[in-house]
Amino acid sequence: MPVFSENTINEVRARTDIVDVISQYVSLEKKGKEFKGVCPFHDDHDPSMSVSPDKQIFKCFVCGAGGNVFTFLQKIEQITFPEAVTRAAAMAGIDLKLPRTTAVSPNQKAWNCLQSFTEYARYFLDSQEGEEARNYCRKRKISEELLQTFEIGWAPGQERQVRFFQGKGWDREMLVKTGLQQPETGRPVFADRLLIPIHDRAGHPVGYTARTLQKNSEIPKYVNTPATPLYVKGDLVFNYHRAKPAARKAGRVILAEGAMDVIGLAKAGIREAVANLGTACTDTQLELLRQLQVPVHVFYDSDQAGRKAAYQFGRRAMAAGIPFAMVAARGLKDPDEIYLEKGADVLRQVVDHTISYPEFLMDYLEETGNLENYEERLRYGEEVSQAAWKLLKDFEQPGFFQKLKNKTGFDFSVRAQSETRQETRQTTRRKSARPMLPAVREGRKRAEEAVLQMMLTSRAAAMRYREEVGFFDDPACHALSLYVYDAYRSSEELDPQSLFDVIEEEEAQGLLADLMARQLPEEAQAFFEDSLCAVKDHVLAGEIESVNKRIQETDDLEEKSRLAQEKMALVIARHQVRTRKEG
Repeated sequence: MPVFSENTINEVRARTDIVDVISQYVSLEKKGKEFKGVCPFHDDHDPSMSVSPDKQIFKCFVCGAGGNVFTFLQKIEQITFPEAVTRAAAMAGIDLKLPRTTAVSPNQKAWNCLQSFTEYARYFLDSQEGEEARNYCRKRKISEELLQTFEIGWAPGQERQVRFFQGKGWDREMLVKTGLQQPETGRPVFADRLLIPIHDRAGHPVGYTARTLQKNSEIPKYVNTPATPLYVKGDLVFNYHRAKPAARKAGRVILAEGAMDVIGLAKAGIREAVANLGTACTDTQLELLRQLQVPVHVFYDSDQAGRKAAYQFGRRAMAAGIPFAMVAARGLKDPDEIYLEKGADVLRQVVDHTISYPEFLMDYLEETGNLENYEERLRYGEEVSQAAWKLLKDFEQPGFFQKLKNKTGFDFSVRAQSETRQETRQTTRRKSARPMLPAVREGRKRAEEAVLQMMLTSRAAAMRYREEVGFFDDPACHALSLYVYDAYRSSEELDPQSLFDVIEEEEAQGLLADLMARQLPEEAQAFFEDSLCAVKDHVLAGEIESVNKRIQETDDLEEKSRLAQEKMALVIARHQVRTRKEG
């Protein structure tokens, strides 16, 4: 992982437009001097994120997320700071001259091991021993371009693999850590199989799915990497790192069941496809799909297991607020089989034919339930109507509820109308409360934030506050102040943008973005004096309250007298602070 100089970081930041970068992930709309968009870091329905092209910052006034272009990329892509700098540079067309000194990830050796095995398998696919596998790929119409794109290879027999591992110097501990050898026997996990690499969200190799070419029912058709520190099945989405740009360009992501389905869709030129490693979708996988900021089109197999998985995904995606639709593939085979039997045009037509989840649900629950039974019919109608209320647009609902009434005999639209009115009232209340969403800052916290705002522009203000007060009560203010003090140790001036590059606490990042978004009053020094006095006033008020409590708790008359004198001194000091503020 590269280590960049401060000059390089500043150059990338200066030449990168945060609006251009964020708009690749979120749809932004210009509102005055700023841009507004739906925040990708929480379940947001009304645009609550503001992006300032002048200050090159973003800020969500609901969840508090905020920062600069590097901060955004780190959060949205779940990557490190150096990776965010590299990504931003690539987006801005900047050719980085990477220094030789690099900070190596603790996983780098494991990634290197897996990549070397991938390249080894790629070599064997083109060798004489890989002829059967090449013939299989030709039969499945996997082009050379797709073989290269997906890095598909042929894992040879066990003896060859053992010699390869020995020649590379990979010890047993590393081979078990990467899932290439069985921990109990030390035998290679993948032997005589077509090998398809699996990567994490950033494109690092973490494991494989491997298909046998033998027609033997006793041998599993597919073998996957066992659970390892790198390969956590529930955290991975196959082809995610390749599909991201294609999904944003296409305005959708196709969610398939397996790697061969994704490859089958790619044969037809559909490059925005991904697959869960297993049909159940975890919270992590849902979050990865959400971060693409495009609707998910679910294209699972039309068999019983596939339809059940599609049903379960729909329930979870609906609860998570992720937009999605179902590919209407009832009675059809999987994507690869459609391509092989009917061609690319038919497969593209199938993918483009989608239905809503309530439509899918109406069919699926009828198929798996018994509408002749009164209670089951009632539960069926309740579940289908719940989805319809939540997902269908107003103009879609009348026809849908009529169809549901025909099936059940119940008119669920009456309750739907009541629910809609209630939801409208709740939405109206939420919107009317929108100006209050940034929590009202009263008392000491507000004063501390005002002091920090001035400290970002004045070393003198920072040094004076440290000398006269010295600490911040609010945790986010305290954390941010430490970074500010540290920056002023080596410089008379501070670039607030540079603080985002070193701040680790999300609350402090959000606070910094919030303060940068505020305008300092014209009388900045007077503003600082008032804020400093307000903080001192709160500090003294706290100390007076503490002394009062100690007076009440002690029975020692001498101690009470001493505390009374201490309290009097504090009251006088507070009066002087208030007098200076009013003056």
